[in-house]
Order: sequence, then C-alpha cells, then structure tokens
Amino acid sequence: MTREAVAVRQPPPYRDGNVRRWLAGFGVSLVGDQVYFVALAWTAAEVAGAGGAGLVLATASVSRLVLLLLGGAVVDRWGARRLMLGSDALRCAVMAAAAVATATTEPALAVLIVVALVFGAVDAVFLPAVGALPPYLVSAEHLARLQGMRMALARGAIVAGAPLGGAVVATAGIAAAFALNALTFAVSVLALATVRLRPGLVAKPAEETGRARGMGREVRAGLAVAARSPLLRTILLVSAVAELGFTGPFNVGIALLAQERGWGAAGVGLLVGGFGIGAATAAVVVSVLGHLPRAGLLVGPLAVLTGVALAAVGSAPTRLWAVAASLLLGVGVGLAGTLGTALLQAHTPPQYLGRVMSLSSLAGFGGIPVSYAITGLVTGLWGPAAAFLGGAALAGTAGLVALSSPALRRAVLSAAHRHV
Repeated sequence: MTREAVAVRQPPPYRDGNVRRWLAGFGVSLVGDQVYFVALAWTAAEVAGAGGAGLVLATASVSRLVLLLLGGAVVDRWGARRLMLGSDALRCAVMAAAAVATATTEPALAVLIVVALVFGAVDAVFLPAVGALPPYLVSAEHLARLQGMRMALARGAIVAGAPLGGAVVATAGIAAAFALNALTFAVSVLALATVRLRPGLVAKPAEETGRARGMGREVRAGLAVAARSPLLRTILLVSAVAELGFTGPFNVGIALLAQERGWGAAGVGLLVGGFGIGAATAAVVVSVLGHLPRAGLLVGPLAVLTGVALAAVGSAPTRLWAVAASLLLGVGVGLAGTLGTALLQAHTPPQYLGRVMSLSSLAGFGGIPVSYAITGLVTGLWGPAAAFLGGAALAGTAGLVALSSPALRRAVLSAAHRHV
C-alpha cells in the first residue's frame, strides 16, 4: 500500500475546514455518548437498582470489547470513512428506536440490556473507523496537533454531555434522552458526511487482504502486524500497562481516598477537576505546538511522570496537595495518550489502521474491569494509598518499557519517516 502526499504544504489542522468538520461531527457524537451512558445508568438504577445498573453497563462494555477486533477488520476491508458514516447512522437509528420503545412502554431492564448490547456492538465499528481517519485528513507531522484537538474535544464533551444527560433524564425521562441522542448522532452524521480524504492520497489494498479472505484471518493478520512491529507492539503494551495502573486508582480510588481523609464529595470534585484541567492544558499545548518530531522520546518520561503523580495523589498530606498532584497527573496522562495515539497512526501501514486502532481501544478499555477489581481488593487490605502506589508502580513500569525500546525512542512524527 502506498500513500502519495500532496505537493502543496498543508495548513495547520485548526485552519483546515475539512478537519474542523471532522472535529465538529466527532465532538457532537461524543456529547451524545455521554448523554447515552448517563441516561442508561440512571434509568437502569431506577428500574433495577445498583445491580441492574451494573448489569446494563457491563453489557454495553462487554459487547463493545468482544467485537472491537472484528470491527477493526471490517473497517480495513470496507474503508474507514464509509464505516464511520454507516455506524454513526446506525447509532442514530438505535437511539431513535430506543426512544420510541421507552416512550410507548414503561422502561424495562430487558429493553435497556438490548439497547446496551446493540449500541455496544455498533460502537465496536465506529471507534476503529473514526480512530483510523486522522491520517487521511492531515499529514504525519500534524497528527499530534490533531490528536490534541481531539482530546480537548473529548474533555469538553464529558463536561457538557454528562450534566446534560442527567438533566434531560431527570426532567423529561429516558425516552427524551434517547431522542436527544438520536438528534446528536444525526447532526454528527451530517457533519462527517462533508469530510473528504486528502487529495492525492492513494490507498491500495494489500495483496493479502482481498475480499475472499475470512474475517477471522484478517483479524489475525492485524494482530500479526502489531506483534511484528517493535514500535507498534511497544506503544500498545505501554498503553495497556499504564491504563491498568491509572484507571482503577483514579476512577475508584479517588472517592475512597477522599472518604478516608475526610475531604468529602467536594474533595472528589476538586481532584477530578484538577485532572481535567491538567489534561485539557496538555491537549491545548500539543494543539498549539503542533510539530513534535521526537514524540517517541517523550512517551517513556511521561509515563514515569504519570506514576510519580499517582503516588503523590495517594500520599498527599492535604487536599490542596492532592489537587496539585491530580493536575500533574492530567498533564502526564494527556500528553502520553496524545503522542502515543499519533505515533500509532503515523507508523501503522494504512491497510491495517482499523485493526491497530481497535487494538488501541482494547488497550485502553480492556483492563478497566481488572483495574477496578484490583483497586478494590488492595484498598480493602491496605487502604487507598496502597492502591495509588500500586498504580504508580505499573505506570512507572510502562515508562521503563518505553525507555528501553529503541524503536519507540527513535519514533518521529514526520512524513519522511512514515511507515507505508
């Protein structure tokens, strides 16, 4: 597969109308995602209590995780743009059907489980499709900047979407929330439909990825490409280990730590807010700086910084120190995630982008249940500070793995060094 770049120098992503349309469509879909998850969890808890909410959310997560690799292979076979639009339109249809179903009958646990199952399956295609598109929108040297803009959008979507979902469910019910989801996804499809691939970009299917091949073989081919590449497998491993160390202590341990130290619900809000500010700052910095040719050299130190910040949060003597450490944690996680994703996209052979991005999603989501379980177990035995120290050890290990990899240390974001 070959890529032929445009001879004319490409403007920065924030000046590119095509990129702005992609960001707008993606951002609206992220707001819809937040509304959907809040509405689903809230209604499931009302219908069947905490156990029902856990069952519904677990169904949504498991159906997405199980099908992600297959979704990535489907994206590579039929094209990222086509599958991005098709899966987003299907998400709109699922939400519209859910709105009708919950408006005409009382919400039932079985209906919510079906919605979660179907939506999670469609998400397994949408995530690798939308994740594979940036290399077709900007040149390699602009990927970090675009990822920074995407991360800033993601943070903003959480701030806007989650309260919106809660407000709509509380005032108008689950059917109205699903209808709002359908509307956001419809707007997203309309915006994404205007996105065009870069002129002059040619993508020829690899010889071994013809339509006659079974999807299972294509999934295995994607796994083999990631496993054979020292750079790709190191980035995926570092991401998986770092996420395992970070997700549980932060998402579960923050509340437990605040409860133990007497910081209250306000303390939880301040810690989460500090992390959000740090991550948003990192996203803005990358978006402004843009060109980071030695990006691979930064991934290891940033993972180590994440570990240091986790340890600092867990051992902070006061709430103020914990908030400061949480802000530093947001910077480390935000920068490492942005650069790691940009490097994956820049150095993955284009015909495998969907499958590698599905692996990236698995690295981020797959360890969440394990991290939650370990955090709960360690906290029960030795307290929340020990859970943060354990997370710090895992993040530090991920950093050392990154620093020990010559392929990652030398990795650059430059068209001249692109893996094609």
